[in-house]
Amino acid sequence: MPEPLKLADLKLRMQAYGIRPKKKFGQNILCDFNLLKAIVADAEIDEGDCVLEIGTGAGSLTGYLCDAAGLVVSVEVDTGMFEMARDVLTGVENLVQVRCDALSQQGRGLDDELVGSLLEYMRSGELPLLDSAESGDSAGPTGLSGPPRDRMLVHSHLPGKPPRCGRLKLVANLPYSVATSVLIAALESGLPFERMLVMVQYDVAEKLAAEPGGKHWGLPSLLRWCFADASIKRKVPAKVFWPKPKVESALLEIRPKAKRPDMAEYHRLRRLAHVLFQHRRKASSNALALALHEDNWQTSEWIAGIGGDPTARPEQLPPEVMYALAAHEEVEPLVRKAMQLHEDQLAAKAEKLARRAEWKRRVYGEEE
Repeated sequence: MPEPLKLADLKLRMQAYGIRPKKKFGQNILCDFNLLKAIVADAEIDEGDCVLEIGTGAGSLTGYLCDAAGLVVSVEVDTGMFEMARDVLTGVENLVQVRCDALSQQGRGLDDELVGSLLEYMRSGELPLLDSAESGDSAGPTGLSGPPRDRMLVHSHLPGKPPRCGRLKLVANLPYSVATSVLIAALESGLPFERMLVMVQYDVAEKLAAEPGGKHWGLPSLLRWCFADASIKRKVPAKVFWPKPKVESALLEIRPKAKRPDMAEYHRLRRLAHVLFQHRRKASSNALALALHEDNWQTSEWIAGIGGDPTARPEQLPPEVMYALAAHEEVEPLVRKAMQLHEDQLAAKAEKLARRAEWKRRVYGEEE
């Protein structure tokens, strides 16, 4: 692997490319080489592993992953970082870089093309992403050939066909701004992850690793609990990142359970949890009444009828009770209606923001 860039060299390289870490992408580059090596060791990566990395950044972790794994597929949304990492990692022969948003344009789930390609690779050893890969070093350091910048672009460092790997792992220093969304989307995707080991904000790790009834139990931990077990491997100080974040981080390990949940039941649970946890400081009966615009006596009756405590807060309801409530024949259609209203409101807000961005572009000639 090429030598990873020290911080001073990294700053100079980024200056040469005219880029800097972007707050909107949650870019905080991990600069401690010993910690980067420890992440790879903790993930127990070997040549039988295909590793998905979300957030290539400067390519420092990517290089260490390539040293250990059979194949690395690294995703980066930022064009400048993608270009720089591509050049930094020249000579690595088991890496495929993908420039795209790992999350779908609808904001739910991982990118369909990325998921489909990895599923096909785990099934047959073929990686369809390579069909659209740019050739060799055809693009210069300041621009990329191929599709427009808002579409997926793939750069393959492979000399031929991808090596065959039998396990899939997600290992990444996740962008802070989307860490929870990415992890839940990865669990929901159906990709056969053997393990996930990711760097996230410490408070996010606490919420995702919480167990039922715990202090930090809530919507993220409930959704994670349906698919996997989680634990915090180590706490990481802010000083090892650049730019230095205002919070500490943690290395979070997620191990998917042997049996996936029934997805129809899971999505019912997710819809209910979403509306219920909007009022998590209230009693469950009050929270459900507010979310569904029903009388408190009615929601209390529904909760008590499936063995729950109407006076308990939403986070105090056991997952089994939440599942039963989500499947209740009277509750389920009301939850669907409430979620549809919420999604319509989000769509209207997104449309308003898009019009504002277009207006700024036309008036000031700049992107928001």
